Parts: sequence; structure tokens; C-alpha cells
Amino acid sequence: MAPKQDYNIDWATQKAISYSQYSLYNQCQYRWYLQYVKKIKIHEPSIHLVFGTSFHETFQELMKIMYEKSAKAANEFDCATFLKERMIENYKEILEQNNNIHFIKKEDFEEFIQQGITIIEWFKKRRGQYFSLKNTELVGIEIPVKSLINENVDNIFMIGSIDLIMYEKNTESYTIYDIKTSTRGWNDHDKRDSTKINQILLYKHYYSKLINVDPDKIDVRFFIVKRKPFENPDFPIHRIQEFVPAQGKKKVENAVNDFKSFVNSCYNEKGDLVDREYPKNLSACTYCPFNNKSDLCNRQ
Repeated sequence: MAPKQDYNIDWATQKAISYSQYSLYNQCQYRWYLQYVKKIKIHEPSIHLVFGTSFHETFQELMKIMYEKSAKAANEFDCATFLKERMIENYKEILEQNNNIHFIKKEDFEEFIQQGITIIEWFKKRRGQYFSLKNTELVGIEIPVKSLINENVDNIFMIGSIDLIMYEKNTESYTIYDIKTSTRGWNDHDKRDSTKINQILLYKHYYSKLINVDPDKIDVRFFIVKRKPFENPDFPIHRIQEFVPAQGKKKVENAVNDFKSFVNSCYNEKGDLVDREYPKNLSACTYCPFNNKSDLCNRQ
């Protein structure tokens, strides 16, 4: 998999809280409790994880070539070979973690690779609709963000990694992109999911603090790629969906407060996890690895 970010955390005295932990808590507090308080982890490898990581790496490499070399070099980039190699390497790493038990059928593996190649090639032909080379700079990819969550607690930090950040010279503004791989794209339910949207709003807040820039100078958007877009003979197929969420001061403030509320309810002032009773969300059992394991969760 991609190398882990170095957030300069002293793991002996400091705690790092990521968006994924906050998201899991909002899905089901009891599942979060089992995983983080009780330290029970059930490894569930999937082709979606392998593909998501590999596609991110491929697309980010393409953007790096485009902005650090040229559009011509980007057009000549052999994304098919690069994506296939990353899929193989990432699969091998997870396979080892899975006791060398294969978890992907060969035909499914090849299908995902081809879908990824199709998305990249589709983007190459329409790159100008999404990114401009004029007056725009690539700030970086996988930008690590680390910040204190509560100013009066000096050992609990929010950490995150931003997929892609662009800088517009004329307006002196930034755009944060969060790349999402999806089967068919986001529907209205996805766009109304406050926990999902809060991820990028948190990045906006904490990145503005990191570089000491007015949050109004930072725009955020989701860059959603679709493996199997809906086909309609009356409309062209779009492999990419951009979603720009409401991101005004109040929205960002609400996201930050909700994140802080999670931290304050689960960690004490020393940064230790609070072992208390956490409720179960029975509507989130379908894809839960603890589902129907009576010794861990009996859904009662």
C-alpha cells in the first residue's frame, strides 16, 4: 500500500484522531468501542480497498506529471501499466496480511483494472474541463495535516491526509480535492450525509490553520470517479462527478464542533479512551464485521 504519512506524533504521550475513526463512531458507537477501546480488529480485505488505493496513486501520479512536467508528458503516461502494477503490489501486501488467503477472483481483478484504465483515459481527453494549467499550480498530493483539536488539551491531535491541493495564482486561493472511487457515483443520499461531507470541511478548517490562510480562500470539492456509470442512450456517459458541498463559515463550524463533540465524549482530558457503555446502531449491521458474532455483538 501507499507509505504511511509521518505526522510527527509521539505515540508514547500523544493521541492521533483521524476522520475514519470519527466516521466509524457515527456509523455505530458500539462497533467503534470494540475496535478502539477493546482493541478488537477483524481484518476484512476487499477489492474495493485495493482498487481505491491503486487508483489514487495512478491519478495522483498523472497530476504530478502534468503539472511538474507537461500536458504532453501526461498524455503519454502509461497509466494502464502503472495502475496494473499498483493493483498487483497493493494486492500482494493485503494478501500477506490476510495469511495469504486469496480474496479476489482473477476475472474481478482484471475487470477493476480495466475500469480504472477507462476512467483515466476518459479524463485525459477531457482534462481541461476539470483542471487548468494556466495560472494554476499543484501544491501537493497526500498533504499531511496535524492540529490540536482542543486548545486546552495538548496531547490530542487531528490527523489527516489531503489527496490533492491546487493553487490559483490570480485569486490567491486554494482548492482541496478529495478523490472518491465509486461504483456509479454519489446519489442525493450521499450528498446529504453530513458525516461524509464533514471530512472535507474538517480538512478546510485544519489546512487553513496549518498555512495560516483565511478559510474563505480555500475551496473544497469531491472528485468522484465512477467504475460503472449509468448508461442512457440520450445522454453521454460521464466517468467523473464533481460535488461541491456547502462550505460557508457556519457549515465548517458545525463540522468542527461535531468532531470535537466526538472526541470529548470518548477521550478524557489526559487523552485516554473512556471505557463506558456505547449504544449499538442496529441499522448499520449489514456490513459490520462483528455482525452475528455472539461473543462480540449479539445485536441486542
